[in-house]
Amino acid sequence: MKNILLLFFISINILANAQDLPTEPANGFAFPLGSKFTIMLHPIDSTSFDYSIIEFTPFQDIIDTWENDSIFDEQGQKGTIEFIFCLSTSGDTESEKEENMKVLLLMQNRTDFSLSYKSDIQTDEDGDFQETSNVGTFSGAKGTEIWPYMIHQIGLHGFKKME
Repeated sequence: MKNILLLFFISINILANAQDLPTEPANGFAFPLGSKFTIMLHPIDSTSFDYSIIEFTPFQDIIDTWENDSIFDEQGQKGTIEFIFCLSTSGDTESEKEENMKVLLLMQNRTDFSLSYKSDIQTDEDGDFQETSNVGTFSGAKGTEIWPYMIHQIGLHGFKKME
């Protein structure tokens, strides 16, 4: 519960002070749906990291769920992880696209580390955050997390080197 409250207060602070980037390193932050953000890792010890947000912009595009390999620039800042938290869809007709609407978290890991992390989602607009599973993020790789239901915010915290 303390992590959830921490994420909530930090996310409010981020939204209220969006021009104050980079943020101070912290264990976690929460991000609203329709966000593009880049984080920089800050080691706490030999395996754990805090992170700061170095870029944050709204992202209102609805992207193709399966055809999105070019969403990130080929070259990016080393030592960062880029995220896009957005809506996606697939299909040929408007009705297929409406039926196939999903929430997506895309990431491009530009660090030297494969990382595990914890993610909490807010499925009700004013509701509590609930932990959800994830596959982590792998050094030099693009990753995707998909949910078939609405998520208003996602909290990312507890970044650690994978064993």
